[in-house]
Amino acid sequence: MAFKQVRLGDYFKFEKGLGYKGEFLVEDSNVGLVGIDSQVPGGGYKENSEKAYSGPYKPEHVVDSGDVIVAATDITQDGSVLGSTLMIPESTNYETLIYSGDVMKAIPLKPDEFSLEYFYNLYRVEKYRRKVAYGDTGTTVRRLSEDGICEQLVPLPELSTQLAINEIISLIDQQIANNKSLSRNLEALAQSVFKSWFIDFDPVNAKKNGEKPFGMDTETAKLFPDSFVKSELGDIPKGWNVVKFESLGKIVTGKTPSTKNEAYWGADVPFVTIPDMTRNRFTISAERYLSKLGADSQKNQYLPVGTTSVSCIASPGLVSYSFVDSQTNQQINSIIPNSGTPREWLFFRIDSEIHQIKSRSGIGSVFSNLNKSDFSSLETIFASKELHEKFAEIAAPMLSEIETTTRASQKLIELRTTILDGLVSEKLKLQIESKAS
Repeated sequence: MAFKQVRLGDYFKFEKGLGYKGEFLVEDSNVGLVGIDSQVPGGGYKENSEKAYSGPYKPEHVVDSGDVIVAATDITQDGSVLGSTLMIPESTNYETLIYSGDVMKAIPLKPDEFSLEYFYNLYRVEKYRRKVAYGDTGTTVRRLSEDGICEQLVPLPELSTQLAINEIISLIDQQIANNKSLSRNLEALAQSVFKSWFIDFDPVNAKKNGEKPFGMDTETAKLFPDSFVKSELGDIPKGWNVVKFESLGKIVTGKTPSTKNEAYWGADVPFVTIPDMTRNRFTISAERYLSKLGADSQKNQYLPVGTTSVSCIASPGLVSYSFVDSQTNQQINSIIPNSGTPREWLFFRIDSEIHQIKSRSGIGSVFSNLNKSDFSSLETIFASKELHEKFAEIAAPMLSEIETTTRASQKLIELRTTILDGLVSEKLKLQIESKAS
């Protein structure tokens, strides 16, 4: 017998937060506001996504570790956020967290019968997210009501089975988190070298003061000058140049092939969108794929391994690096490095220009947009091919290890999806209940 179907409203109450005023969003506060920006499409909590809030708030809108939030609205084109769940982590950068009016808090009514963590995992399943988002009409709701989610019917196994499911998924989530932590540490290490060499100019400053650059061999030290010159971007090392993005490689603005031609869509070439960039800075997969036919219909849109991509509309300033051949939609500009631009150096160079990208996008306006021409004309500092290659020698092994951990995480995500998607299958039911007993 399959799991019994129950009405969510019999087991949970859903309460929306308030539309707290933007005038109270500040640079620093001990109160953090959790909203739609904290929601990873498909489920999960986006780290460091909270907004510092300094205004008044209602105590009932405070959330604690382990509480579950549901996305009650959506800002993505494909509706991938609506109905997604997140669980408040054990620790954040804030003493107090409150939640906004674009999300709902799930409050258990019968926790001994319906585990809150099981609810969180259940709505990481696309089938249930789409059901609550689209209903029976096929038209995107774009805003989820308390009554709407309460009327949803979902599978409910015995509590022991729910706990077994939670344990399995938790183990997978923990390993994914460990992989992400390793990747972040490796990226931070490469970034620290880049910042020292190309932003803070530590080796140049050392040589200017008659000192030997710290921790650097003689051959590498020779690649740095010992003085500065004036430029339109301020003082830069002598012999270095200010160049436009377009001189670093081929600029490609993405494009979406016809969605009416089903033959254009399949599982061959990752089709990267902003939600994909939000989930991972290092691309090995995407939510949607083009068939070879669809990708070949716009051959000039192919992005090879080592391409750096930047979101230039809606969420400007997201930067990603591709470990696979891919294509993107029109909200993303990409740079395919030329022969004189090491791809590892290019990624960290472009990533260091996030502030410039955001400011040129007119961020804060309703329609933030940085077109191809504007993107191409952005300026940055270029040292020398030899120095860039020296940095690439350091960064390449780190990026290689990041690729390994990212691919390992992808396999774990696929395993998690298989388990969650099989929640209502009789075969999986028997296997999990056997484990639980």
